[in-house]
Amino acid sequence: MNTLGIIFSDMQDWNMTELASHRSVAAIPFGGRYRLIDFPLSNMVNSGMNKICIITKSNYRSLMEHVGSGKDWDLSRKKGGILIFPPYAVGENHGLFQGRLDALKRVLDYISSSKEKYVVMSDCDMIYNINYKDVIRYHEEKNSDITAIYTTTQIEKNSSVHKIIYEFDKDGRADDILVYPVTSGTHNVGLSTWVMNKDFLESIIYDAIARNYKDFSYDVLAKKVHSLRIYGYKYNGYFAHIDSLQSYYDHSLGLLKKENLQSLFYSKTGPIYTKTKDSAPTKYMQGANVKNSLIASGCVIEGTVENSIIFRGVKIGKNASVKNSIIMQHGVIGENASLDSIITDTYAQVTNNRVLLGYANCPFFIKKFSVV
Repeated sequence: MNTLGIIFSDMQDWNMTELASHRSVAAIPFGGRYRLIDFPLSNMVNSGMNKICIITKSNYRSLMEHVGSGKDWDLSRKKGGILIFPPYAVGENHGLFQGRLDALKRVLDYISSSKEKYVVMSDCDMIYNINYKDVIRYHEEKNSDITAIYTTTQIEKNSSVHKIIYEFDKDGRADDILVYPVTSGTHNVGLSTWVMNKDFLESIIYDAIARNYKDFSYDVLAKKVHSLRIYGYKYNGYFAHIDSLQSYYDHSLGLLKKENLQSLFYSKTGPIYTKTKDSAPTKYMQGANVKNSLIASGCVIEGTVENSIIFRGVKIGKNASVKNSIIMQHGVIGENASLDSIITDTYAQVTNNRVLLGYANCPFFIKKFSVV
């Protein structure tokens, strides 16, 4: 496929201080064995794209460990493959980039030297399963400058401030774009993914350099909605927007619904790939009782697990009870401990006989390496 993929690892990290305090948004664990980067990466690979770059901002060590050479996504290649851009300064641009256009300015040489005709740009905070071939076909049919992928959904005021909302005419061309508005109701919500011709992307980067523009959403989408041909491609499948600890909790437990799980992981558009770890199957010891939960490999379960997500290498002690909770990799839950509506980060430990209680609308978060 004649398309270059550009993934931004943490364009919205300010929204998720708990989960992204020591890792990029792209490296946030999700669904028992995945990271958020797995979803845009798999979408691009399943669409036949074999040249992808990841633009990072900070705390990218765990992301680099997870992606590695890209072999788990068939991207370990002599030509093309995957390339991770750590933040670096070019010319007068010093310090961390201050917006999507500012980030693109710094990799302009890489973009210009690429031979691909099209570019797909994606963030990591939107989870969905799509084939970009259909989007590019629509992009060509409409002769678009920019094609934005969106879905129509109900939103609330507290989450609308993290979203881009589109209004389209009868032909599907955008006639108004609201960036991070305060609103509610049913709207066309952008999925933080855009398709455009590579030559056009270069032209808006040069224009951004000349005018000192830094933000793609405000300075290109909203400001030039009437002068550019911006069209919307509607996506109708399952999607999740991870923009806060609460949305992370809600969408994680939402995977326990069969229809969500099948739509995301068993879609006809292709599987979701992740880093392969050759861990042993989970051991269910005498007294183990598991209901409606996702359990990854390498765990040891001796207690009760109900309506929960258990990542790789977790140990649930004898007579312990874990309900409505998310236990990330290598967590340890002690004997007779009781957890309800809890999120534990990686390597967190809950000691014997502890009772921890959060609420469905306010889950309690335990930091990485913490001992409670």
